Amino acid sequence: MASLFDGTKGMENIGDMLSQMEANIPHPWSTSKRLWQLRRATDISSHNRSRETMLEKAVAMLAENEHMPGWFNQCPTASGIGDSSRSRHSNIDLVHWSRAGMRARLIELKWDSDNPSEAVQQVLRYGAAYLFCRIHRNRLPVRRGSVMDACDISLQVAAPAGYYTDSGLRHSLTRARKHLARFDIGSRIDGLSMSLDVLAFPEWFDGLPFANGEEVRAECSTAELTEAGRKVRDAFDGLASVYPEADGGRP
Repeated sequence: MASLFDGTKGMENIGDMLSQMEANIPHPWSTSKRLWQLRRATDISSHNRSRETMLEKAVAMLAENEHMPGWFNQCPTASGIGDSSRSRHSNIDLVHWSRAGMRARLIELKWDSDNPSEAVQQVLRYGAAYLFCRIHRNRLPVRRGSVMDACDISLQVAAPAGYYTDSGLRHSLTRARKHLARFDIGSRIDGLSMSLDVLAFPEWFDGLPFANGEEVRAECSTAELTEAGRKVRDAFDGLASVYPEADGGRP
């Protein structure tokens, strides 16, 4: 049995990704009730030192305590579709949802892993999975409202400024944006727009204000906003486009 993401690695054309997904799963169905469900998964091991995981969990904890409203993490994109056992790592790291604007930011968080061009391809795959599920929403157990009724989807990579050292990133991003524009999503799903961008944290946020999962819980799972929690919140508020002038960019 195929996975939704089979054959999509290395692609930067969202139309090709979607076509491959349609070929992988020609008769969509899912056994999951959590597909594209907004949630906050705050569990983390006391000894976890992965900076990506610590930062993601910090955001979820801060959101749970109303310090970062509208933020969610670990949103399932392909749960229960096809061979879901081969898509265990297909959850979106972070989602920022604005109900007022019906706008969702789907964010792939990077710190130590992959390279920027691969991160762009990864968040594009999530964008293609979103389109697949929305096109086939009557055959999949996706909830009405919320992200599945968004008018605007922003696909974003978020990382420290020093992460973006790949000399080919600018050209890769421009090509992917052009493919996205040519795909003309609005003609396929009425009223939907989609953009792609890479964002950098402020330069002062070059390290995390905690060293392990235990410190993340101590600093971010409290009713009162701590100094460390404030730094995380301000860092996300300060995210800025790396190439704001490039084709198709939108901060």
